[in-house]
Amino acid sequence: MDNDKRLVWTVEEVAERLGIGLSTAYEVVNAGTIRARQINRKWLIPKAALSEYLDGRDNPARVLSMDEVAEALGVHRNTVSAMLNEGTIRAVRAGRTWKIPLTALEEYLAGRDNPPAKEETYEE
Repeated sequence: MDNDKRLVWTVEEVAERLGIGLSTAYEVVNAGTIRARQINRKWLIPKAALSEYLDGRDNPARVLSMDEVAEALGVHRNTVSAMLNEGTIRAVRAGRTWKIPLTALEEYLAGRDNPPAKEETYEE
């Protein structure tokens, strides 16, 4: 039983509770997959936010796998991999897998996430 009266956990505590590495925990927090607040230089995760994440009640921050994005776009998985490596679609690498926020895919499809194409200049 958790006798801790605090309302928040640190990233280190969350990583320990989830059995994941610290760098993976920071990636998840930075991606917005788990709600967190940064106070000065310290990230704090509300206990309720972790419960919501584990229960699947955190859908605003829903993330997709590379295969789900490939299916949604109707392209091959390798195409999605290339897009992620180029930064065409915003994503976070969590361990060996990519996590693509649903909002990032929506931004890409709406054209809001695309940087303008570089203009080519020709010298005569």
